[in-house]
Amino acid sequence: MNELFIPILLGTARQDRLSEKAARFTHKLFSKRSDVETELLDVRDYLTDRSWAPWQENDMSKKWKEIMARADGLIIVTPEYNHGYPGELKILIDKADTEYAHKPVAFCGVSGGGLGGARVVQQLTEIVRNLSMVSIVPSVYFPHIKTLFNGAGEITDPAYERRLDELFEELLWWATALKNAR
Repeated sequence: MNELFIPILLGTARQDRLSEKAARFTHKLFSKRSDVETELLDVRDYLTDRSWAPWQENDMSKKWKEIMARADGLIIVTPEYNHGYPGELKILIDKADTEYAHKPVAFCGVSGGGLGGARVVQQLTEIVRNLSMVSIVPSVYFPHIKTLFNGAGEITDPAYERRLDELFEELLWWATALKNAR
């Protein structure tokens, strides 16, 4: 099988964001695979003051489009803020269009409460479908994020490795199938 390129996007620019622990953990596990190339991307790196005008292209939006044109899929790790997605994530998603078509996307939701970002995943699923992406099942939810990781940023529940492995397997199946079809 040809190596696939599937980046992981941390979807919030907030200071002291706890979802960064979930994104780093996901990236660490995914990086161990020999059948995929990945990198951890940060929404902060693609937004500028001019980013609020989606019709205005800048160097960062061009870079985002290039990454998504090359990508065979995407994993989005994002927190749920007030039952929705971070505004900067939506701005970044809107910076590309055809580059997303016929590529799978997996979601990892993060929250301080017990649902682990289920509502944000539900909302983002509708958005990516509009971009002709395939939202895969399963998703991974990181609830109670303040206690799910210890002070060193290590996860306290070993079951997450299995959950993420299941997500990776499904994502890679779809990425391979859709790459061959594209």
